[in-house]
Amino acid sequence: MPNTEEPIPGRWPKLPERWRRIRDESSLQGRTFYSLIGVYILLVIWHILTMDWGGERIIKPIAMPNIMETLGSFHSLWFERALARSAFWSLGRVFGGFLLAASIAIPLGLLSACYWRLNALLRPLSVFGRNIPVAALIPLTLIWFGLGEAQKVMFIFLASGAFIYFDTVNAVNGIADSYLDTAYTLGARITRAKGLIGALLPGIAYALVVMFSMHFITPSLGILGLGTCFILGFTVGVCIWYPILSNQVTRKVLLPMALPDIVNSLRLLFGLAFGYIMLAEVINARHGLGAIINISQRQGPREHIYLCLVIIALLAFTIDRGIHLAQQKLFPYRKDF
Repeated sequence: MPNTEEPIPGRWPKLPERWRRIRDESSLQGRTFYSLIGVYILLVIWHILTMDWGGERIIKPIAMPNIMETLGSFHSLWFERALARSAFWSLGRVFGGFLLAASIAIPLGLLSACYWRLNALLRPLSVFGRNIPVAALIPLTLIWFGLGEAQKVMFIFLASGAFIYFDTVNAVNGIADSYLDTAYTLGARITRAKGLIGALLPGIAYALVVMFSMHFITPSLGILGLGTCFILGFTVGVCIWYPILSNQVTRKVLLPMALPDIVNSLRLLFGLAFGYIMLAEVINARHGLGAIINISQRQGPREHIYLCLVIIALLAFTIDRGIHLAQQKLFPYRKDF
C-alpha cells in the first residue's frame, strides 16, 4: 500500500525525505512540475550535444540538428510535406486496424476464457502472434494484401490482435469463481432468443464497417461485391457475439466485470500499434507520418524526422489521456487507473 506516513505537524518534510519514501504520492502540481523538469533536462542535453563549440559539434548536424534548426523547419513540414494530411492518414490506418483487431479479439478472448477447450484451440495462434517479430509481418502482408491501404490496415490488425486476445483472456480469468456461483444461484441461464436479438446490433455494425472499409480500400467493388461484404460482416458479428449475449453469466457478470481491465489494456496497446504504423508506411505510402520519416531519411531535411517523432509522441499522449479520462468516467469505482 502507498506510504501514508504523515509529516510532523508544524514543518514540511525535506525534499530528500520525500524522495526516499517508497510510493510517496505527489500532488498533481508536483507531478506536472517533475514532468516539465524531465522535458527541460532532455532539451538541455539536446542543446549541449548539438551546440556550436568553436566550429565543432559533439554530434554532427547530419545526425542531429539543433533545436532551433528543427523548429525552423516546421513551416516546410506543414506546407510542403502536408503534415496534417499525413497525420490524418496515419491515425486512420491505426484506428482502422486496431479497432478491427479489437472487434475480433475481445469476443474471442471472452469466449476462450469461458470455454477452455476453445482456449486450447486458439492458444497456439495467440502464442505465435505474440512472439513473431513484427517486421516479419511486412512481407507476409505485402504478399497477401498487395501494396495498397489494405496491407497497412491488416498489418496493424495482425500485429495487435494476439495481444488484445491474450489480455482479454487474462482479464476474464482474473474474475473470481465466486461471482459465477452467485450468478448461478440467482438463476442465471441461457436466453437464446434474447441473445439472437442482441447479436443483431453488432452484426449490423460489423457489416457496415466491413462494407465501407472494403469500398474505401477497393473502390472498384460493385453492388454485388459490397453486398457480399455486408453479408460476411453480418454473419461474423452475429456468430461471434451470440454465444456471449445469449448466456446471462457472460453478458451480465463476466463482460461487465472484465471490461475495465480490457479497456485499460486497449489504452496501453494502442500506443504500441501507433508505433507499428511507422513500419507499415515505409512501403509504398504517399501520405503518413512514417512516409515523411522515410523520405526525410533519404532526401532530407533530417529535421523533419525529429519533428515527426515529437508529433507522434504528442498524438499518442493525447489519445492516451483521452482514453484515460473516458476510463475514469465509465468506471469511477476503479481507483487504480
